Amino acid sequence: MTKGFNYSKWDNIELSDDEDDVHPNIDKDSWFRMKHRSRVEREEREEKDKKKIDAEMAKANLRIKEINKILSKASAANDGSDSDSDDDLEDLDGLRSELKAHQNANADNQAKLDNYEKNKKWNVDNMCHVVEERTIVNENVGESKFTDAGFALPKEAEMEEAAAATEKEAATDNGTKTEAKKEGKSSSTAKKEENEGVP
Repeated sequence: MTKGFNYSKWDNIELSDDEDDVHPNIDKDSWFRMKHRSRVEREEREEKDKKKIDAEMAKANLRIKEINKILSKASAANDGSDSDSDDDLEDLDGLRSELKAHQNANADNQAKLDNYEKNKKWNVDNMCHVVEERTIVNENVGESKFTDAGFALPKEAEMEEAAAATEKEAATDNGTKTEAKKEGKSSSTAKKEENEGVP
């Protein structure tokens, strides 16, 4: 059995033009403007929160790398010597707990980001984005493509095809005329010969 298409991402579409939940004391246009403004403010708030979370995660990732470096150096140094002081062990335990705290904080922050993406409301402003935009300028702007009477001029390729066709017709017409002339002469000579009685 084939799996159907998942349409659940379209459940969160926010359409302000189709809404029937207009407050009875507020006119429709003002209601739509208010809803639009509140939507824009909510999206700005979410974007600020996402940037803040990303910055926190970047700092935490940097600290996690530093702690992992320190722990790997300490474990390499401890492999060679058996004398472990209590201060070193306490420092390593503190670093391990700090590492775990940063990893948990990163997991929580990632869960928040995933929640934002999962519950994101789609609307006209954020549903689509422009991938490529370009402007094409016509180099032949000054050229007139119309006759003085307003009829469209044929393109160069069409004119060449028409010229080739007329040349071909002229060639075939000339060929048939010369054949007709030859046939005409032979028929006239045949008539003369018949009239003269020459076999």
